[in-house]
Amino acid sequence: MEKMIEKFYKSLGKGKIYGTKCKGCGEFAFPPKAGCKKCGAHKMKWQQISGEGTLHLYSSGNLPPMKFAKYHPYAYGCVELKEGPCFFTQIEGVDVSSVEEIEKENEKLPRKAKAKVKKMAGMNIVVFKVVKSQAKKKSKKKSKK
Repeated sequence: MEKMIEKFYKSLGKGKIYGTKCKGCGEFAFPPKAGCKKCGAHKMKWQQISGEGTLHLYSSGNLPPMKFAKYHPYAYGCVELKEGPCFFTQIEGVDVSSVEEIEKENEKLPRKAKAKVKKMAGMNIVVFKVVKSQAKKKSKKKSKK
């Protein structure tokens, strides 16, 4: 198990995000797992994630873990990966200025999000950033002309 964790974090250091896929039933796991939760097999292979996901909900807390306290306030939420699993992590591109703003933003969900590796508190972590809609980008370009 320690080698798996080490491999996962080394890959994050190179900007690559991996999960594991069961060789038996094809179930995808993220973060990587040594065994399949669906069929129980222990024949997993490493697979890079697409980085695409859907943000379903987010919030912010008043008591972040000590190692992340200097980054407060920040959002954390539930992202469903394109590959299937849900993952709770830091979310960028959303408003955490007040409870009201968080509630208002959550009403706009689900929204597409993209994974990236970010260095925080001396470690590499997987975060997701909300993808701005193409319709808004196009209308802004037209209004500038």
